[in-house]
Amino acid sequence: MVAKWDKNFNAVGPALRSKAKHISAQIDARSGEKTVQEIKQLVARLPQVLASKQSLAIHTTIAELIKEKTDTQEFLDSLQKEQEFMNGIDTDKIHPYIEDLIAQKVPLVKASQFYVLRLMCIQSVTNSGLKPKVLDHYRREIVQTYGFEHILTMMNLEKAGLLKTQQSARPYTVLRKTLRLTVEDDSETDPTDVSYVHSVYAPISVRLAQSLARTTGWKSIQDVLGLLPGPTILHQPASITQTPTPLTNLSVPQHMTRPIIGLILKGGSGSSLSSQGDSPKVILVFFLGGCTFAEISALRFLSQQDDSSVEFVIVTTNLINGNTFIESLMEPLGQQNKITS
Repeated sequence: MVAKWDKNFNAVGPALRSKAKHISAQIDARSGEKTVQEIKQLVARLPQVLASKQSLAIHTTIAELIKEKTDTQEFLDSLQKEQEFMNGIDTDKIHPYIEDLIAQKVPLVKASQFYVLRLMCIQSVTNSGLKPKVLDHYRREIVQTYGFEHILTMMNLEKAGLLKTQQSARPYTVLRKTLRLTVEDDSETDPTDVSYVHSVYAPISVRLAQSLARTTGWKSIQDVLGLLPGPTILHQPASITQTPTPLTNLSVPQHMTRPIIGLILKGGSGSSLSSQGDSPKVILVFFLGGCTFAEISALRFLSQQDDSSVEFVIVTTNLINGNTFIESLMEPLGQQNKITS
């Protein structure tokens, strides 16, 4: 059962309707003949029922505001294209939808997720890079339409690896199949897989944590780990009583600037997080640079499964989303020029 605060936006309406029926039934229970004991219990529950009713009204208002956004054609079109990219559809060519957005001079980052740069980056990542002519076309269109200052924005995206020229290897295709990053048949209202958080896509970080929680740990996905950016470090002390070595003290090449996938185990065989007795396993998931609410919800979902004996502790330097992440890589030269002029 997914926690009440971890719903896909398509599941919010049914959840609120169910809650409204439950509250209505509690209120209707006041009618009819009651014994003194029943009246006493009803009066004791009344403050909680009224508080739930007020909370429901607030959440219903929020849900209506969200629905105004998610029902727009712009949102639905962007979501559809995003899901197509994640499934490897039409990723190897100049995409007409992105061209249309640029032609309309749609803001590069917009709260409604009607965006340009974000879709370009998703296309590049899911295609393991863009063909040179496709990347050159996008770069030229962005600069000519939105201004010369975005030359630096494009350079930042390329330095971050979000936009790049296609290589012969296709790591995303392998990752998508091996880690089941896309799941088409899962329910958004009654999910059985973490992919519900993005309707079709399961975050890589969560799939890694999910693999680690299994008996074989990361041993079964060693080849997959090699496809991810940066080194993978699995370190375990020789004994349970030995103080674990911090990741910062491990030998890492000085030129290495990309993220490190790191894990320190205490006890066990080294293949998974073995626990002593019936106590739950605890996995610390540390996001350097930031994580999304969807990743947090997905990790909660894993720990709440009936067959789960794992607790996830999430630590992050920031909470981000797709738009704020792209915005952090954009050069604000245009704004600075306006201020100084």
